[in-house]
Amino acid sequence: MSGWSNNSIVSIKDNLLLRKWVSYMNLKSLRYIITIAEEQNLTKASKRLFVSQSTLSLFLRKLEEELGLSLFERSKNKLTITPAGRLYAETARELLHMEEKLYEKLNLNKKSQTLNIGISSLMVMSVFSQTISEFTRQFPNFTVNVTEGRAVALMELLYQDKLDVIIIGRPEIVKDERCHTEVWKREKVFLLIPPKHPHADVASSTNYDDPPVADMSLFANETFALTPRNTCDYQIADKIFKDYNMNASITWEMNNTQTLCNMVLDGICLSAIPSYCIPRDKGLLVCQPPHAYYRYVLCMKRKGHTASSEEEQLLQMVYNNYIHYYD
Repeated sequence: MSGWSNNSIVSIKDNLLLRKWVSYMNLKSLRYIITIAEEQNLTKASKRLFVSQSTLSLFLRKLEEELGLSLFERSKNKLTITPAGRLYAETARELLHMEEKLYEKLNLNKKSQTLNIGISSLMVMSVFSQTISEFTRQFPNFTVNVTEGRAVALMELLYQDKLDVIIIGRPEIVKDERCHTEVWKREKVFLLIPPKHPHADVASSTNYDDPPVADMSLFANETFALTPRNTCDYQIADKIFKDYNMNASITWEMNNTQTLCNMVLDGICLSAIPSYCIPRDKGLLVCQPPHAYYRYVLCMKRKGHTASSEEEQLLQMVYNNYIHYYD
């Protein structure tokens, strides 16, 4: 004990308190607190972290409740860090620095610094493209290889260990021991109706989450444009036609859902598209069958794949941007 001094160690009380704080920490919460402390504003911090403001506010409130301490003092548009918050943020920076040093000492090989990802959804690919530029600025040494393709082909590459992660759309949740599957979103499939269609009154141009239920017999002999027949969206549309004995004529098959939507707007055809892929600003009319049909957006990781912290952050950024796309 004689070798200790007040200048070289914290008090027993402070040490126990610090242990309590550290027990609540994880890498995500460390970055959250540091960013809030730097921005002094939840709105600005949430934009940097690619999370919603409500998510960040709830995180901070729960953390302070668990600690029994206020980390920030609230004013109208500013958060002022408290002494307790300053200690928490300083400790967070030290722990993150320790993590960086640990990775340097481990001398991770190139493979662990590379993510091979496959994406089938055009909408997810669009979100991914917007996200990757910000991610690359934060992690310039992390390599991401992207493969576009049909869901079935990407699943096969995943099973062959040629891809680490895939984000795909399927008409059902995939359960396979060769991978771990997360459901990112469950989307209803709706019918798109031209604005001047004779039965336009059964559809809505404003409610894209739960539009009116329509009698499918009204569209039994219509002309449809769909995504290609080896896609999830086509399979779901085809099931709708069969379940309701529709004699639909599928005249066009194309990859681009934006083109499908424009064709519907021009009155050329009808279409069936997952709700989240329907643009909100075109005035498209939508309705739904009496029975709900779903497309599942899945994030699948190959069995045995260990994600790095960089990969986890990238997938979280893509997920947040995708889920809040229409916010």
